[in-house]
Amino acid sequence: MEIAGGLYRELCLHPSWDAVMGSGGRAARALVDLSPNSRLHCYFESEGSFDRVKQDLAIQATFAGRHTGIVFAYFHPLSRPLLQPPLAEIKRMPAIKVEGDAVLRFGFIEGDAIVAADRAIYDPQSAQNFVPFHDNGSRASELALVLNERELRAAARTGSLADAADAMLKDKRVACVIVKRGVKGALVFSRGSLPSTVPAFLSKRIFKIGTGDIFTAAFAHHWAEAKLTPYDAAYLASMHVASYCDNPHAPLTPPNPSEAVERHPISDTGNVLLLGAIDTLGRRYTIEEARFGLAELGLNAICPALEAVELERMHLSTVLMLVDGIDQEGIRTAKRLNDEGVRCIALVEARSLEPLLANFANCETTEDFSTALYLSGWSA
Repeated sequence: MEIAGGLYRELCLHPSWDAVMGSGGRAARALVDLSPNSRLHCYFESEGSFDRVKQDLAIQATFAGRHTGIVFAYFHPLSRPLLQPPLAEIKRMPAIKVEGDAVLRFGFIEGDAIVAADRAIYDPQSAQNFVPFHDNGSRASELALVLNERELRAAARTGSLADAADAMLKDKRVACVIVKRGVKGALVFSRGSLPSTVPAFLSKRIFKIGTGDIFTAAFAHHWAEAKLTPYDAAYLASMHVASYCDNPHAPLTPPNPSEAVERHPISDTGNVLLLGAIDTLGRRYTIEEARFGLAELGLNAICPALEAVELERMHLSTVLMLVDGIDQEGIRTAKRLNDEGVRCIALVEARSLEPLLANFANCETTEDFSTALYLSGWSA
């Protein structure tokens, strides 16, 4: 696999993460075992540092120069990253050229890639400025578009995913459109087939940074190199994402379908009751972030601490408790709903808080913020 994609430093405060990855670096690292001859084509600022990165990731790679290092800094994996230097200060570099039987092309911040391939996979990585694959002179006998919901809607300028995918497939050179949907798994649109849904799979933790890159890389290998159907390639890619979440540093290995546990999203009419405290700045920030993160996952979050609500009139699918600082009324409400059959997820970052949940018969607990939100979005 020839891979054209960014090689950027990533920092995360909570949980701690400091790695040089980016879409291209992560894809190349992920495919070390599945596709041993894969090679990354990217930009970088220093030859000496580039050699160390190649050794650390155990990848084959070449680079063109750029003027500065590029960093994405996250507060937590679901937060919007801070880009340094700002986009307006990053100088655009001349496009690099990549040829091969199978080529994976990601969008770049600092440049572009002109691709010639038998089978190409294009992940534009941008909802604000979608550039069609062929516009820069790239060509491929067969092309797969892999992008998220926001990117597809923006590219086709329609709110309907089906209409957007149909618009993309009107280009005869596009063989399939794969839509990444977070807790909802993925949608597969391919020429001559009905749309199909690929589930998400259970992992012990959710490390969100780079999951989209992993999905695209795994799909690229299974579709362009192993020649699987778009659906089968996307299904395996979704399983790979689960294994990445459990161990984001490790290369991907062939998944074992017998060990995979499918997770399906809560119904569209379901609501997540978000319970927690807002008496300190830290707790208020956490609950606001949780409400925003749930909405970003496509969930309807109801938070009595932040708004007036009448719980008795609502159909609730899940209760998410942020246990730090929660009062006895919050505990009693969660316990009552849990006893009535409503799923309960608890974010418990300190073990000293675990006794608060001693009387809950069925409550999933995690110490990780992102994992708590994703668990809230899945049905039991």
